[in-house]
Amino acid sequence: MPLPTLICVAFATGVMAAIASRTELRLSPRHALLTNGFGAYAIFAALVLVPVSVYFYVFHGDWFLLYLFDVQRIPSAVALVGFVLEAGIGAIGFALGAALVRSQRDALAGVAVAVALLTAVGIPLAMRDRLAVVASFAQFEGGFGLTPFVDASLLPGAIAMSLLLATGLAFLLIRLAMSSGRR
Repeated sequence: MPLPTLICVAFATGVMAAIASRTELRLSPRHALLTNGFGAYAIFAALVLVPVSVYFYVFHGDWFLLYLFDVQRIPSAVALVGFVLEAGIGAIGFALGAALVRSQRDALAGVAVAVALLTAVGIPLAMRDRLAVVASFAQFEGGFGLTPFVDASLLPGAIAMSLLLATGLAFLLIRLAMSSGRR
């Protein structure tokens, strides 16, 4: 998954977590980012979402950044700030979802999730010429040594990380929905 896709996924997962914890959000007078639902989402973001991004950045960084930047020239502190911002976008998604859920606009929150996920799918489709090959920044810019995505070592990692992300998200949403149902 390229970075723009993961940013959209981070936002969508934040909104989905808010929808799943709607009972707690409607009953609790606390700020949305101080609820148990957000705590669970923050753990998901820290242990699943951001590590998936780190995997792609570390092992397939130029592809991850759509060959727009040479990963070797990006200072590690800038990358760290980027991962924190990604988690922050998820938190923004949770806060927006919580505001919509608290105002009884669950359908609008669902629309926000759908738009974010459609954008997440649309980005790779729009950038398929860049994502169809795996190479370093220099190889991509020079047009040599390009390996098709399906033949590259990236494919098994992409499948594994996508399954990890989907499983972690399913576990999070089920946990939130079940804990909200107990209240």
